[in-house]
Amino acid sequence: MKKRNIFLIIAALLISSMACLFGSSEPQPTPDIDAMTTSVAATLRAQNDQAPTRTPEQVVETPACLPLHPGRQILDLPSGFTAGVDVSAISFYDTEGNLLGEKQTPGLTRVRLNQVHIAGGISNGISGVPLLYASSEYQGIIKANIGSNIFQMDSSGEVVALSGAEGVFTIISYSAAEYTDEGYLTTIKTGEMGELAAITPQLTRLEDDVFVYNPLAVHVIEGQNQGTWFTLLKFKMSDFASMPYNGLFYYDISQNQVTEYLSTDYRIKGISPDQSLVAFGNALDSDPDADLPHFIVRDLVSCQEWIFPWNESSIRGGGGVAFSPDNQYIAWIEAGGLTIDDATQRLRISKLDQNQTTLVDSELENLTGLTGGEIPSYIAQVSWLSNHVLLLQIGVPGVENYLLVAYAPDPAFPLDPALGANQAVPLAEGKFTGFLYP
Repeated sequence: MKKRNIFLIIAALLISSMACLFGSSEPQPTPDIDAMTTSVAATLRAQNDQAPTRTPEQVVETPACLPLHPGRQILDLPSGFTAGVDVSAISFYDTEGNLLGEKQTPGLTRVRLNQVHIAGGISNGISGVPLLYASSEYQGIIKANIGSNIFQMDSSGEVVALSGAEGVFTIISYSAAEYTDEGYLTTIKTGEMGELAAITPQLTRLEDDVFVYNPLAVHVIEGQNQGTWFTLLKFKMSDFASMPYNGLFYYDISQNQVTEYLSTDYRIKGISPDQSLVAFGNALDSDPDADLPHFIVRDLVSCQEWIFPWNESSIRGGGGVAFSPDNQYIAWIEAGGLTIDDATQRLRISKLDQNQTTLVDSELENLTGLTGGEIPSYIAQVSWLSNHVLLLQIGVPGVENYLLVAYAPDPAFPLDPALGANQAVPLAEGKFTGFLYP
């Protein structure tokens, strides 16, 4: 009840102070919070019912790029999300922020997206849905909470990242690493959740460049595991907010073959939910630890590209590019400041249209509408809850935990049409750890 009251207070401050993020000179009437909550919930449900506008079912494409793409992943819109306040448990929420329940996670390494995976859909409730997670116990294992029972699924060694097929499937992919005198020995193992212990790692790498495997997504067709998208990261830097992930590769499980889509000279910023769009920075002919002043979005099926320059104040570049489910919008975070003490952040949101229409390009001090009048101290994560609604993980001064806030940046698709554009509503506390699917 206390948690819900916090959200209602923030929502009340948000609405009573302004109808949009950037303020208004006109006095605003005090709204009915219950009516607001009901209206926003109805709008979120309606938006979630809208199917993506670009899916393999609607657009029959002949791949024009080389190497050939395995095909856009067909995926439902999220029906909820998960989050954790600490390593003891992961909470499940629907898209309106209603708590569906929680699952205990004893031994969880850390609360982070690439350490937790929900292996299955939630149409029949969350009780029997497996929650897999990385644990540091016994030098590294994969554990699962299924029906409130904790199982050891595999002895992995130190887990780098855990991913899997989204939706109703129980197909998992994870990477592990072990230091040796010759460098880091890193592996990827992918397969059905219940068969992990009997599977030999499909990929093994031993080099002295400190790069280790980092699985991004599993590609599935008609319930069958087709392969794993992965990148490389510099090990022991995985707690950084905007990790430089290098290269993009696809492992085809049937052919036992790895295809390189981008070399390690490129920095991966994000991959779309349908696995067809990738955002990356070009590090060619530059300091390998520095970005050039732009990033590129490429359609791996058609080879269409968009170039997005960093804001001139964002001297530290940016990362964490998130694609909407319908591939019509992107959102990302940029960073400025010469030192950590004077570091600044900037939220940017754009359409992937011909004009690359900018919806938001603002420093945190101008985004007080996200947190009921307070200047956010930090934006740690951006994801898309639906085709038009962002889920932001925001640090708020005086609030111990992160807030997860639903934000509608496009004036054409507000949370509540009666209140206009740029609305935000707090949904939950904690760190975002993934989406739920029907």
